[in-house]
Amino acid sequence: MLHRLALGFAGVVTAAIAIAACSSSDATQTISVGPNFPAQTLYAANVTQNAIGIYTPVPPKTSGVGPQYVIGGSNTTLQGPQYLALDASNNLWVTTWLSSTTAGEILEFQALATGNVLPYQTFSLGTERPRGIAAFNYTFSGATSPTAVLAIAEVDPDAAAGFSSGIAFFESAAITGAYQTLAGPNTGLNVPSGIAVDSKANVYVSNLQGASVEVFALPTPTPTASPTASPTATASPTATPTGATATPSPTPSPTASPVNNTPIATISGSASKIGQPTGIALDTNDNIYVSDQASSLCAAKCPAILIFPAGSNGAVTPKAIYGSKTLLVAPTDVKVDKSGDIYVADEAAGQGVIYIFAPGATGNVAPAATLKSPGAVIGLALIP
Repeated sequence: MLHRLALGFAGVVTAAIAIAACSSSDATQTISVGPNFPAQTLYAANVTQNAIGIYTPVPPKTSGVGPQYVIGGSNTTLQGPQYLALDASNNLWVTTWLSSTTAGEILEFQALATGNVLPYQTFSLGTERPRGIAAFNYTFSGATSPTAVLAIAEVDPDAAAGFSSGIAFFESAAITGAYQTLAGPNTGLNVPSGIAVDSKANVYVSNLQGASVEVFALPTPTPTASPTASPTATASPTATPTGATATPSPTPSPTASPVNNTPIATISGSASKIGQPTGIALDTNDNIYVSDQASSLCAAKCPAILIFPAGSNGAVTPKAIYGSKTLLVAPTDVKVDKSGDIYVADEAAGQGVIYIFAPGATGNVAPAATLKSPGAVIGLALIP
């Protein structure tokens, strides 16, 4: 029942070729393979235009630059893109949720895809609202090779009382349903938003209405996952028929009862200054970055990026980026590249912007650069 396609393209382009603007009504837009996107290429979910903007680091971190490439158009089936993740093959994963239909989905686009391209995989979550997403490989006990895993923060309005907020885990090579879900009173989850995974496969969640960061051990599939390689692009892409549309998404398969696990760590309390955390990221040393729209760093609550040391647990006092010079209004996500640069998506009163702060930035500091978006931005993802 899973919708999978051997991804088709209408042509190959180089970095010098401009990509036409996306339109949800333009079913004939050229579908392309982008250049071999370098490390630190940024993907941004444009929720108002149902598109994904792609920013290459050339010119590097320059203010005023908009997306050089776009994934968008009717073939993509993007409706309300939320958060993003790149897997080990640099395939792009997107959670979507549309308030008008209360329908949530997970979409996968192959590495280098641009333009009005069909998803490689589509999985319907029904009325569940997906938020943050993390994609990673992990070798489970008893397995001889790694399994590609997705972890998704979600809210399920149809769940039993006390189990509506959770984290769903999928084997991403071929999604047929969550292999396990963490939910229940013991988890402390209350509208989870962003999600990140550390070098030991511990799962970090920014808890939007719980004013905390919750950390969980990765649950093991039962039975043990069968390792399967992540899908890769075909060597010779072929054209997708003009006007092609995706087949309907499958109905989610039944999953095991949620596991009501207690977190292995919780960052919370007045010292943590956490108010309304929206996104979370880890740097190469597993330091924790949290985008917060109403931190208690200020008496009247204020937007901030909170930075906690690796392994933090309890009422830990963070370093922070906050104050008028930061230009922060309503940060929705945060990512950190291998050089330590800090990327922040900010709705900024409906105008999409992405601020880049220098490595080690703290206090009332101005962004080193500001990237533009043609619409409001929620989630971010970076090629390592």
